[in-house]
Amino acid sequence: MESGFSKKQEFVFVGNRPYLRMDEEMVLINKEEADHAFKKCKKEIIDPLLFSNGFSKWKTNAYVKRNKIGLLEFIDLQKERYGSKTFCVNFSAMPLYCGYPYLVSSLGYRLGTYISAGKDIWWDYCNERIARQSFQNVAEAITQFILPWFFQLSSEEGYQKILTDLMKSNSETATEWLEALKIENKEQQIQTSINQLKLPKKLLKQ
Repeated sequence: MESGFSKKQEFVFVGNRPYLRMDEEMVLINKEEADHAFKKCKKEIIDPLLFSNGFSKWKTNAYVKRNKIGLLEFIDLQKERYGSKTFCVNFSAMPLYCGYPYLVSSLGYRLGTYISAGKDIWWDYCNERIARQSFQNVAEAITQFILPWFFQLSSEEGYQKILTDLMKSNSETATEWLEALKIENKEQQIQTSINQLKLPKKLLKQ
């Protein structure tokens, strides 16, 4: 079986570029065309992939899922804020039964840095041709890396192992979340958190 490390080494990024464009580059971009390309490719490529894996759309460019041990799985397509028409992908998980009134991303990564051992990766969507290449590449990365990472978190055993790794960089959060595994009757707090975070109502029924 191919190791996760070798998969990361072999993954080829397509559509990535420096996240900021220079002024002379910006004037060459049709911003409306770029924004339309982002929406279209997200709808045609990312939506079907994530919906088929149990995720629901949340806010504008995010997706969420409640897994079977009460964790919130979160994926966000983050546009560069100054209009360079690039985006990155963030993913994280948090326990819904800890009572946080906000999203906590202590257990999470940026997709590009997760694959490339620290190099920040931003994908381009300046026009539909480039956007389609970028979104297809992101879909491949989600399939190869994010979904298997979430699968590890779908069992308490896997979750504890990942929390143990997290303790190396954030021992306070990891210790708190390991201790929270002992909470009994988590469902009531999960329901409260879903409402507080204004998550899709679909998550209440799981």
